[in-house]
Amino acid sequence: MYQLIKSKAILDGTGSAPIPEGCLLIQNDRIAGIGKEEEFAGLDGIVEMVDCTSHYILPGLIDSHNHLSIVPALGDQLGQMALPPGRNILRSLPNIQKSLQSGVTTMRIVGEENFIDIDIKKAIEEELIPGPRLLVSGRGLVASNGHGAALTVSDGEEEIRRHARENFAKGADLIKLFVTGGISSSKTGIDFCSYSSKEVRMAVEEADRYGSYVAAHAHGGPGLDLCIEEGVRTIEHAALINESQLEGVVNKDLWIIGTFSILFHETGIEQTDFNDPVIKDKVLRTREIVSENFHRVIHSGANLALGTDSMHGLLAYEMECLVRFGATNIQAISAVTKHAAEALRIEDRLGTLEKGKIADFIGLPANPLDDIKNMSQVEFVYKNGKQIT
Repeated sequence: MYQLIKSKAILDGTGSAPIPEGCLLIQNDRIAGIGKEEEFAGLDGIVEMVDCTSHYILPGLIDSHNHLSIVPALGDQLGQMALPPGRNILRSLPNIQKSLQSGVTTMRIVGEENFIDIDIKKAIEEELIPGPRLLVSGRGLVASNGHGAALTVSDGEEEIRRHARENFAKGADLIKLFVTGGISSSKTGIDFCSYSSKEVRMAVEEADRYGSYVAAHAHGGPGLDLCIEEGVRTIEHAALINESQLEGVVNKDLWIIGTFSILFHETGIEQTDFNDPVIKDKVLRTREIVSENFHRVIHSGANLALGTDSMHGLLAYEMECLVRFGATNIQAISAVTKHAAEALRIEDRLGTLEKGKIADFIGLPANPLDDIKNMSQVEFVYKNGKQIT
């Protein structure tokens, strides 16, 4: 049996021009064809016609950087991650639904304690709960004096090796490494480097050995230099990236994952953590730097994708920020579809609407090419060929 999804227009995510009155042909969980309705007139078998002619259809969105159990507006993010696993699984459920309702059908989780991300991934795959498909990292690897230390710490090469292997044994898809200081912690500067080159190299080697890669929390300074030198695949945040580092990212074909809403949105760090004057000062200074730096990133041709960093359901706001920094609407859409899939190594099956790929797509009542804010108006979500919202 087939479904023929009729649209107002299809934006397939490949960069091609929209297809006015385009149709998606779905068979089971895959896209069997894309084109005009008349191209599918001779289909054999039962065809269910689905009228979405008042909607623009786009690929399902990909959130490349998130945490399940954190709500930044509550403050003390590391304290939230350190809560008992059962409680944090329950706390994660509404966050997952916010992401799903916003059009996110795939999400990469970059650090949770007690392996709750792996358990939740399995629950979604077994259809015990609805949610985006997850790519998970298990426990983040963080030095005892580094940003991101909640319950588990990894000091020295051998501890990094052991914890990386334990993560993979539990079912992790990648390794998350915290290399520099962070904005939401007051103990260290944002460009503080908590790991040596040998420690970063160990994480990369263990991930390579497993056929995976490392995603590193790295804002700038010497820590970002180490990530580039040692071949970390995705640089998370990169708020303080300088011109030399940006050139290194481009030359080595690495990825930058932008995360803006936690820094700029009123329900982000500022809602609670502004009570700490150190954090407030970091946020205000970093906002100015990020706006300038990402204007450069956008025009450098660097590989770029976006994530919400626990600002659940706000991937559209991330796109608005990117446009404000100088991106076109097409570039912003690509950063959460095609390019995000490439960053996460899932471009063979997701990220664009093409024959043979998984049928993940969303419907919008207004064209996001006219106004990127229209991305916040997702009215339906299909995952694996089935409507889930």
